Amino acid sequence: MGNKSFFHVFISSYRRVINLPGSIFDKKITPFTIPLPLGERESLLLARGQLLRQLKDLSLFGIHSSCIILFSFFLCAFSFFSYASAQEMEQNTFSISASNQLEYSTNNKTHKDIFHNWTDLNLGYGIYTSDLRYEAHQPDDWEVNWQRLSFRNLQLQSDPFDITAGNYYVIIGRGLILRSYENRDLRYDNNLDGVEGSVDYEGFHLTLLSGTAQGRYERLSDPLQAIDGKISATDWLVLGGSYLRTHITDLGLVRLFGGNMKLALPHVDLYAEYAKKDNPPEEYIQKDGEGKYLSANIYASGAALTFELKDYQRFDFSNKDVTFNNPPALTREHVYTLLNRHAHVLDLSDERGIQAEITTSPTEQLSLLINHSYTTDRKNNLVFSEIYGETEYDYRDKATFKTGFSRMENKREFGAPVWLTPVFDLTYYLSERNSLNFILEHLWTDKFEGKLTYYEQILSLSFSHSPLASLTFAYERTTEWKVSENWLGKKNWFMATLDVALGDNHNLSLGVGSRRQGKVCSGGICVDKPALDGFEIKLLSRF
Repeated sequence: MGNKSFFHVFISSYRRVINLPGSIFDKKITPFTIPLPLGERESLLLARGQLLRQLKDLSLFGIHSSCIILFSFFLCAFSFFSYASAQEMEQNTFSISASNQLEYSTNNKTHKDIFHNWTDLNLGYGIYTSDLRYEAHQPDDWEVNWQRLSFRNLQLQSDPFDITAGNYYVIIGRGLILRSYENRDLRYDNNLDGVEGSVDYEGFHLTLLSGTAQGRYERLSDPLQAIDGKISATDWLVLGGSYLRTHITDLGLVRLFGGNMKLALPHVDLYAEYAKKDNPPEEYIQKDGEGKYLSANIYASGAALTFELKDYQRFDFSNKDVTFNNPPALTREHVYTLLNRHAHVLDLSDERGIQAEITTSPTEQLSLLINHSYTTDRKNNLVFSEIYGETEYDYRDKATFKTGFSRMENKREFGAPVWLTPVFDLTYYLSERNSLNFILEHLWTDKFEGKLTYYEQILSLSFSHSPLASLTFAYERTTEWKVSENWLGKKNWFMATLDVALGDNHNLSLGVGSRRQGKVCSGGICVDKPALDGFEIKLLSRF
């Protein structure tokens, strides 16, 4: 297929797909078609002109006029930079890839079925790509079942320009001002729907964007606009600045300003970022907010030291159920269930703290890790602290021993609990493809300064035949019922899970038994994972 006929079919088909309610494409505008008899250069110029007229119409949807002007400039330059690429498009081939992720579980006690499904499709041809996603969900709250085409966009990429219309994800700096992302384990997705354009040319990077954010159940009506720029002053110094504005429901116009610096020296990497939140002058908001973040990485042969600092004050940036920013929480993210279940939840209204981590490998077989995090409020009252140590030893390629110990303390939770958690993790290699894994987690809880204590345990045993299959048995028990007057739940949970690779493109997971309700955390954000008493199926397919 020639590039002219593809351009006509691809864009026209795409416009029919994305013309959905709630998007920037609702307005009836001139059909985006290109007459086939025109030459390649004329086709690109005509496409550029039609895109400019459509972007002009976007101002009617709340996109700031300054962004429209700058995006128009991007498109003008884009059409000429992409001309050289168009000369080679006859040699390009059409690409298509897809994936489907399905999760289904049923609870025999509550008689509730939970269903989640994501279908992703990616289309590409030369400098043009398109992403589509269709979702269907029946969560544990049956009143909010929904299904829709949740993600669709068109991207044009030709160095040094990159333009996206539709849905997209973006992060500015380390997330102090804006972080739009998806985490399916947390059932979290705050993608933006609008336009994003960027230029990256010889050490200079500029991004302009405008769009509305997706909430848990509906998309916000108020758009946000942002500009982010970076310049490489030298080979070892990068300077950046950002600006964002949006309207917050029942609050008014909110603006954020920020600057950052990255310094790369021999054996040392430094990063610093500062952001100010300009709140509306209302009586109940006395001062503006601010956020500060600093990180330093020092590394040498066989060892590395990471140090981070945070200081967030009146820095919560959210609208209804959408949180726009997600700065570093400065707490360790654990892979073990009991440790992750009690992770710290970030509070941007009043939090300051540090995190330091040292890793070293004295020998090829032995590695050591020590992590310490400490968070307080601005009155220096302790909020959360943890010290965690871990050792890992490979024994003659026959076994891997891993041990860890954590002491956590959270003053903001009920009873100001202190958690002590040893972990033992052993993997024994039966052959090159077969292995056994045993994990023991033991979490001891102390509340009200020793007046209430209990423990929780998880034991798991897995057999793995890599890369085809694995079988895992997990058992959890708690003694919390002994110190609770109105304990009505289970005391023991048992789960058997079979994971199978069905060829190269499909991964199936089957689970039967019971699993305790508990928190799942990532990046300072936590959600409750519902209990299971029945079976669950997970299927990931790639095409």
